[in-house]
Amino acid sequence: MERNYCFVLLLVLSSCLAMSVSGHASDLPAGIQRCAIMDDQCVMNGVNYVLKNLAQSGIKELGLIPLDPLHITKFNIGRNPHSPVSIDLSFREVDLLGLSRGISKHVGGFTTDLSKPIEFVMEAPELAFKGPYSVDGKVLILPIVGKGRAEIVLKHCKVHFFITLRPIRKGDHQTYAEVTDIKMQIDPSHVSYKLEGLFHGQKDLSDNMHILINENWQDIFNELKPSIGEAMGLIVKSVLNKVFGKTPLEELFIV
Repeated sequence: MERNYCFVLLLVLSSCLAMSVSGHASDLPAGIQRCAIMDDQCVMNGVNYVLKNLAQSGIKELGLIPLDPLHITKFNIGRNPHSPVSIDLSFREVDLLGLSRGISKHVGGFTTDLSKPIEFVMEAPELAFKGPYSVDGKVLILPIVGKGRAEIVLKHCKVHFFITLRPIRKGDHQTYAEVTDIKMQIDPSHVSYKLEGLFHGQKDLSDNMHILINENWQDIFNELKPSIGEAMGLIVKSVLNKVFGKTPLEELFIV
């Protein structure tokens, strides 16, 4: 059995994604080659081809929207009363930029046993979220409130996640998949925050808060990282289940 890059692409690039797959393996665009199921190097090369050549344009044949920028309808981080960074942070209609410059560094776990986690690691020189936000809560004991446009830039990011699937058989020669578990983690070397509309436009309070959150970016991001990974993981899980729930694996694999 061989795995085609339609399936690989869905696993790799669906963090916050809105895509659908309607084509068969024979409809894959030129340049996307097929690999043996355990040929991790070949799979990784294919992922890098997609990131470099197709992330900005998307893949019309597969219904894949452009991934750079990638439009995200909503993204929420809930308040954690036990954390020094306890905030309700919401993003609406934001764009994620930078995926086209990402590079796959490791792919593993591609076997015929879908119960085994599939591991993927990529690095990107810069990922940026840009768009409307709202925030309310406290950061390092100080209150924070605001609503406006955000620009959050993550430098030299390492993205690491595991996805576990289970097969669901429907009829003859039709096997669908369901995501049973997903774990995702983002580790940047630096994060910068620019939040317009803090404290209802009070410049002194806004300037002081920007100094605080940018000087303490690592402590703040470390506190938010579990919530970010969980929220992003739920988005990926939802999208993958919709894709795998409508498209048999026989169309995503070559048997």
